[in-house]
Amino acid sequence: MHILIIADPIDNQKAGVHTYTKNLIRELLKIGDHKYTFIHNKENPFFENTNHQIIPIKKTLGYGTYRKFFLIPSLIRKLNPDIVLEPCHIGPFRVRAKRAVMIHDLTPILMPNLHIKRSTIIHKLFLKRILKNADIILTASDRTKQDIKNYSHTKAKIETIPLGIKQIPNELSNTEFFLKNGYPKPKVVRPPDMKDPYLLYLGTIEPRKNLETLIDAFVELKKSNKIPHKLILAGEIGWKAKKILEKAKHLDIIMTNHVSEDEKEKLYANADIFIYPSLYEGFGLPPLEAMNHNVPVICSNGGSLKELYENYALMFDPKDKEQLKRHIVSLLENNELRQNLVEKAKPYSQKFTWKKTAERTLQALSGNLL
Repeated sequence: MHILIIADPIDNQKAGVHTYTKNLIRELLKIGDHKYTFIHNKENPFFENTNHQIIPIKKTLGYGTYRKFFLIPSLIRKLNPDIVLEPCHIGPFRVRAKRAVMIHDLTPILMPNLHIKRSTIIHKLFLKRILKNADIILTASDRTKQDIKNYSHTKAKIETIPLGIKQIPNELSNTEFFLKNGYPKPKVVRPPDMKDPYLLYLGTIEPRKNLETLIDAFVELKKSNKIPHKLILAGEIGWKAKKILEKAKHLDIIMTNHVSEDEKEKLYANADIFIYPSLYEGFGLPPLEAMNHNVPVICSNGGSLKELYENYALMFDPKDKEQLKRHIVSLLENNELRQNLVEKAKPYSQKFTWKKTAERTLQALSGNLL
């Protein structure tokens, strides 16, 4: 079977879709003897020793549209794959091969005010057509699967395939890394004292992540409960982040911007609590990663998060700041509660591997050709 993957997210993104595409491809290449071709937009060592084609992205007005609707389809027709996978919603277009598309969430449709206009317009213009023309639709949670059914009456099979995480050996969970090397160098505010305990959020800095509620809860607890912690907000600065950045100008709040994989692992491993306050997620990898590092998790119930984490984290309504504050205090003061969460969550997180994601993806793509 010849599988072609439009792999642009590996070149031009750093967040969740990049992580998904990169790890999916890495694991697919280890399975069986299928032929894979990857189309992407610039030189990248990740694609060394693979069958890949580069179609550059130019800044010329309208070139991105021309590339997606004409250049990529033209190349795909020449390569003549059995099936084409678009790992991020918008595509594939104008191809004769079977079409597979990964839908991570429908927030550009469900919550357009939390996205840039360009994204919402593109989704409103093309998504129903993409779903209608798809031969198979992949998604990471049953909640997103239901959202798709509610949005579009597609005839395509919708396959729920959970995402994976990098499994971390227990011996990496120690504090020596930061004591020797310091925190990741902040690009917004100055670093804290290295020995301070901290609460952690990791993900893109954007309105959908509901960070203003987290910041308000943290600042209020600093005043009312005198907690000694810093709050680290780690992740790339996304769209519509101005209000968040203004609110985060606090002595005890550290914004790191993008962090390396090594820094990310150490941030998880040394956090007292991981907090994920998102308004809506189609899956939500960071809570799983934190659980894998033996860190207790507080998580909102937005979107698929309740489906995934209800029995393994302290859950709260993303609009309920007081409930979030109570959960933070509970985990800081109740060691038995912390330990119980960790003991349940660590084995749960170990069930989610990229190998399983790739195997189930391959089964779904192969089954669609029978």
